[in-house]
Amino acid sequence: MTKQTSADDTNATYEIGDHVQYQAVGGGNVPNSTTQGEVTEVITDKESADKSGVRNTGNASSDDPRYVIRNDKTGKETAYKEKNIEGTTE
Repeated sequence: MTKQTSADDTNATYEIGDHVQYQAVGGGNVPNSTTQGEVTEVITDKESADKSGVRNTGNASSDDPRYVIRNDKTGKETAYKEKNIEGTTE
């Protein structure tokens, strides 16, 4: 697994520590599926699911990174594609 601390060497838009608004997995495009959290990792290569089986980063690459986001409400961490992230928040 390659963990990045900045977007300098990748096509990553977001960095560790960024607070973002995003569409939760399985939430669909309905208003109540939008939530907020903090980017805790930027993954730029393939990685299997972690021991809990919660995070499967699939085919992450430097061109298509996965962002591990810790949800503000639940504290759970899940990897998301950039298309699920709507942008940074205050």
